[in-house]
Amino acid sequence: MSHTDPDERRAWRAGATAGLVAGVAMGLVLHGVLGLMPTIGALVGVETVAAGWAVHLLNSTAFGVLFAAVFDRPFFDDLRNDVGGCVALGVAHSAALGVLTGGLLLPASIALAGATSLPIPTLPLPGVTAGFEFGAIIAVAHLLYGVVLGRVFAGLALADDDAARLPSDPADG
Repeated sequence: MSHTDPDERRAWRAGATAGLVAGVAMGLVLHGVLGLMPTIGALVGVETVAAGWAVHLLNSTAFGVLFAAVFDRPFFDDLRNDVGGCVALGVAHSAALGVLTGGLLLPASIALAGATSLPIPTLPLPGVTAGFEFGAIIAVAHLLYGVVLGRVFAGLALADDDAARLPSDPADG
């Protein structure tokens, strides 16, 4: 049996927990504004709110672990050892996930399910603005995921005195 470095285990747990918490924040936007949880559940064949939340939170947790795996490298030490740096890494990570999931995985899942398009809800106005509003809300949800992921990760993975310190004045930071 191999023994893992306690700091490495701490980073993995922090990634999973941060991913879960960030997934809840993102899910509240996806479900509360767009009502997407049944659609997310439909990607695994169960078009219910509960299935959508289960799939979304499982993916969010896995993506949090991926965050810890990708950014737990010496190259990222300067960013990863600072709260603001962790938030920046979280935003970069969620932007990449948005491109990967929205541009590759979601279309592939839709094609495998035999659908020809994603049912885009029409927000206040149907038509062109609905597609734009949908995309804007998805972008905001991913941004929120990244900010929460980075902040929660920092709070769990950094030394207690570093994680608790958030500059009150941006010039201090």
